[in-house]
This record gives sequence, structure tokens and C-alpha cells, in this order.
Amino acid sequence: MAELICAVKEFHKFIGPRIRNAIQYLTKRRKKELNHICEMCGKQGELEAAHVKGKSRKLVIERILSKYIIDKENKIIKIDLAKVEDEILAAHKPIGDYFKFLCAKCHLKYDFQRD
Repeated sequence: MAELICAVKEFHKFIGPRIRNAIQYLTKRRKKELNHICEMCGKQGELEAAHVKGKSRKLVIERILSKYIIDKENKIIKIDLAKVEDEILAAHKPIGDYFKFLCAKCHLKYDFQRD
């Protein structure tokens, strides 16, 4: 068990990139299942996994980390790294509820659309 005590901000800075990579791996299979066809424009090509609005990676991570806060004022957490990583990845499922699979152009449009 690898235990980590840090601020939530530090978690995002140092562990966040690893989580991002793990999520990319998680979504890779779905892109293939969709035959690389954009869910917005229907064109085939390289797809990006866009988090559904209101379900951003950062929000999902912070919801999980909130259970492990040991100092609310400074947002300090104490976690088992492997356990929390598993929880964060599980919290991104079912994949269709958390991601839209879009081409780069549609991803940009989606990110800047007003709700």
C-alpha cells in the first residue's frame, strides 16, 4: 500500500497526469468500437474523448478525494494511491455517461457551447 498525504492541488499536479493517461487508455477501446466516427458530425477520423459537461475529470477526482480530506482548511488528503486510482477510474463508468467521442473540431465546439 502506497500512502500519500498531500494537498488536493498537489494531487492534481503530480498524480493528475497519470490519471489522465489511465482514462485515455480506458476510452481507447470505445473509440475503436465506434469505428472512429465522431458522435457529433458523423465523420470518420481520429477521435478525442470529451468529458460530458458537469462531469469533468477534475470534478470526478475532487468528488472522490473529498472522502479523504484530513485538513479541510488546507484541503489536505490522506489516501492509498492504488485504491483512489481505482475509485477514480470506476467513477468514469459507464463510459457513455461521462464521455462524448468527438473529432478535434467538434470537441472544441462542444467545449465552448453554452449549456
